[in-house]
Amino acid sequence: MAGFFFFSRMIQYKDRPCQLCRRTGDIRLKHYAMRSHLTVTFAVIALIPILILGLFQVFQITRITQETNQNQRQTTYRLADAVEAYMSYHRNAVETLAATISASDAAFRTKESLMLKLQSLQANLAGFAGIYVVSQQGSIVASHQPTMALIGTDVQDRDYTKRIRAGHTTIVSSLFQGPESGNVPALAIAVPVYKGDKEEDGFVLAVLELAPIKALVTKYKYGTDAYPVVLDHAGKPIYHPAAELTASMANLSEEPVVTDARMNLQGEGTYTLATAEQKEFITYKLIPNLNMIVWVSRSKASVNAAFNESLRLTLGLLLLTLIVTLLLGSLIAKRLNGTIHALVGYTQRLAGGAYALPDSVTVPHDAPLELHQLAEHFGVMAEEIRAKQTDLLRLNTELEQRVEDRTQRLAEEHTTLNAVLESMSDAIVLIDMAHRVRYANPRMAESFGLEMAALAGMREEDLFAHIARWLPAGEEEQLAKLADAPSVQLDLTVAAEGGKPRFLRVFAFEVAREGRVFGRGYVWQDRTKEHEVDALKNDLISLASHEFKTPMTSIRGNVETLLRRDAQWEDDFKQELLEGIHEDIGRIQDLIDEWLDISKIESGVMGIQREPLQLAAVVDSARGRFPAPGGGRDMVFQVELPASLPLINADKRRMEQVLLNLFANAVRYNEREPLIRLTAEADERFVYLHVADNGIGIALEHVDKLFDRFYRVDVSSSRQTGGTGLGLAICKGIMEAHGGSISVVSRPGAGSTFTLAIPRFIEGEKEED
Repeated sequence: MAGFFFFSRMIQYKDRPCQLCRRTGDIRLKHYAMRSHLTVTFAVIALIPILILGLFQVFQITRITQETNQNQRQTTYRLADAVEAYMSYHRNAVETLAATISASDAAFRTKESLMLKLQSLQANLAGFAGIYVVSQQGSIVASHQPTMALIGTDVQDRDYTKRIRAGHTTIVSSLFQGPESGNVPALAIAVPVYKGDKEEDGFVLAVLELAPIKALVTKYKYGTDAYPVVLDHAGKPIYHPAAELTASMANLSEEPVVTDARMNLQGEGTYTLATAEQKEFITYKLIPNLNMIVWVSRSKASVNAAFNESLRLTLGLLLLTLIVTLLLGSLIAKRLNGTIHALVGYTQRLAGGAYALPDSVTVPHDAPLELHQLAEHFGVMAEEIRAKQTDLLRLNTELEQRVEDRTQRLAEEHTTLNAVLESMSDAIVLIDMAHRVRYANPRMAESFGLEMAALAGMREEDLFAHIARWLPAGEEEQLAKLADAPSVQLDLTVAAEGGKPRFLRVFAFEVAREGRVFGRGYVWQDRTKEHEVDALKNDLISLASHEFKTPMTSIRGNVETLLRRDAQWEDDFKQELLEGIHEDIGRIQDLIDEWLDISKIESGVMGIQREPLQLAAVVDSARGRFPAPGGGRDMVFQVELPASLPLINADKRRMEQVLLNLFANAVRYNEREPLIRLTAEADERFVYLHVADNGIGIALEHVDKLFDRFYRVDVSSSRQTGGTGLGLAICKGIMEAHGGSISVVSRPGAGSTFTLAIPRFIEGEKEED
């Protein structure tokens, strides 16, 4: 039918001259039959989409295969990272426990003490089946189990015992089973324990259950017919979908994929596993620091099935496309000639500004002529469109430039404002009209123990509820006043670490612009420093009024006595009065020196002249400068300093000042004959000097505040024994200026032991601070 149609149309117009021929005179175009044009056109139309679809499907199949392999590879790497993170986290926990035990004295290595440490770790990390301490001889000496059922169990023939003795470092064992693992397959982490100067004293043994590792491994999605495998360093399966392999601790180290993983670290390939007996596509990765191997396997049959299914779908689509194209071509061919003429007339009218369809269509003799005319008139329209488009692009470019400039200015203003808010010492939070946190600076999160992620978007009600927990009992209602008026100011007292209160001043205000309210803002100013300055001023006034009063009264009395003209005093009596005046002036000078020292410490300008010193020489010098106690009491020093102590890097005068203060306190707060015992030891960074006395001791509730300014354990006794309450605060400041520390252990009636951590001298380090 289509052929007959095109043939009849050719006969109808074969004797008509084409319009272009009439216009061009003798110039004539070569004529082509419409059927030829249509045949070629529809053939091309049919072939092009078929070729495109074929190429696209080939590309699609290849891409799907690559994406599947890439997803499997990425899943393998994520699984390896997860296993490594899990093992490292538990290993770090065991290493921290071992370091804590190593740093403990013998008194803190009893079974009960060790059991508490082991139970603490067991409670925090449920992945451990058991945690034990093994002696240097290879037997369990402590367990997390209160029953101590495995105490004395000999584990020296275990693989992990042999490896830790050979390597003297942390090891992760291969699969094993025994009493310590509940007689089921498990992994073990062993970390050496030391005593003294790096002398090995057994190790901490932590047994890892396999169930949490299985849960970790199986939570990932691996796709159809895919499964993961995790092997230890010996090739035994920590996890395998065939659970009997793990239960029997089968050795898979001879599998080709294991050999490739140890050689290449990571990769992929096709393997035939002994456990699967089929070809499988496997992606693998070696975890270097654990020497474990992780792989994800998928059967090749599954891969090929997906490929075959895609191929069948491709062929079906190609066939359907060909059929549809031929049908559409047949229908379009019947109407194409008339459509072309209609389009020509329409484009002519369109070029002239008329958009209505023409009443009649003139069909020229030469079919390609219409196509030329169509192209010609479309060219005219294209030129007009081009001109308009040029103008539009120019306007669009100008608009984009203005938008870009405005955006840049806004970004700069926002960056500046954000930098100011982020660097402020005051806490700031902005609440939107939905009563949620719209903005908060880091200081806000720090002030109330919140994470920035949790603070973002928090409801105003929840924020105030969290802040209320920091307020003393009965003051929660103060927060409600912040929302009562557009502008409110409140002073609040909140709790802080260490028991010291913080004093805050809160400003509440509305966030508005041009009469429109966008929310509320709160500024929290920390005024604790101002309160501390006021308290320090009051303490200084109180101290000056009391501590200066006694010596000044004594000086005045002695001077008035010497100035009396109605009496004659013997020279010995005058000398005694003058010595008393001299002693009182010395007391005043000591008070002034202490104030100056504490002022330097508070302002951070205390000068330290470091030099390499023998600790024994500093102790001897301080002993020589310390006066004998009065009241007929003798004072005994027991100095037991090892000759092998390294040099300290310290200021001799300041270190003697600390020791003299400790000696004075040991005598002042002592109801017996004073006994001071000095011992020392050293590690890689510090020399630790222990100053123990037999004084009255210090109650536990006073120990944490002992080094605070003006703090005295008992004010009444301090007034009797003297003292300003600044001595130990100065000692703390001197030690911290050295980069060291001072601490105390005491018990009422049992004396006190102060420990000075003094930096060791290291050759080449700076001596002056």
